[in-house]
Amino acid sequence: MRIEAAEAALSLRTVADIHEDLRGGPVRMIISGRHRKPTGRYASVKAGRALPWEDRAERMFFWLCEADTAVARYLAQPHGLAIKVAGRARPLLYYPDVRRDMADGRVEIREIKSRAARSRLRDTDYQLKLDLAGEVYARLGWNFAVLHQADDIERPRQRFETAQEIQRRRRVRVDTRDRLALIEAIEREGGVAPLGAIVGVLGGEPLGRAKAYAAVVRRIVHVPLDQRLAADTPVSLVVGGLDASRAGLRRRG
Repeated sequence: MRIEAAEAALSLRTVADIHEDLRGGPVRMIISGRHRKPTGRYASVKAGRALPWEDRAERMFFWLCEADTAVARYLAQPHGLAIKVAGRARPLLYYPDVRRDMADGRVEIREIKSRAARSRLRDTDYQLKLDLAGEVYARLGWNFAVLHQADDIERPRQRFETAQEIQRRRRVRVDTRDRLALIEAIEREGGVAPLGAIVGVLGGEPLGRAKAYAAVVRRIVHVPLDQRLAADTPVSLVVGGLDASRAGLRRRG
C-alpha cells in the first residue's frame, strides 16, 4: 500500500509504503537472544494468536484490548511503515506497536511508551517519524496516538484492574449451552443482568465467574470496565458480538 502526503507544517513531501504480513500476523519477531529488554508472548483469544511484546507496558495494553468489548480485533506489530522524505537518502522506518479494529469500524494505531521510554520522545528525529506516521494514518482515516503507561494505560486505575481480572480468564471455554444461558438470563432481566446472577446460571463460583469473564473477552457480553467487579455489576449482551470473525484484520484498510 502506498500513500502520498504533503504536510504543510513540516514543509516535507513524503511517500509512504505500508508492508503487512501476508498471513495477517506481526510483521517482525521481537524476541532475540541479543535483546536486553523484557520480552514475551501473550496468548490472546481475541486476536486468535500469541502476540509478542517487548515492554511490560505493551502487555498491559493487551489486557485492556482483550477485555474491552469495543475492540473487535487487535494485533501487535501490525505493519512496517517506510516513509520516504525528500532530502533524505534513506526512508524512515516505523513499526507501530498495536493496531485495533474497533466494533464501530474505526481503526486505531497505538504507540506504547513505558515510563523508561518517555525520554525518547525528546529525540527530534524520532518525533519527526511519529509526526509523519500520524500524517500518513490520517490520510487513511485511521486514528493515531502515543499512549503512556502511567497516564493512559494504568489510569484510570479501576479500568485497568477490571480489565486485568477479566483477561486472566480469557482461555476458559464457553460452549453453546453457556451462550444460550447467558442470552436467556440477560433477556429475562430486560437486557441487563447483575453479574452475580450471570455467575449463577453459568454454574456458580468459581467456574461460573471464569466463564462470565471469558464471555466478555469473546464479545458475547459486556461489563463496564470503569466499575469494580461485584455481584451487582451490570452485564449486557454485545450487539453483533458472539465471537466476531478475526479474519478481517489483514483484509481491512
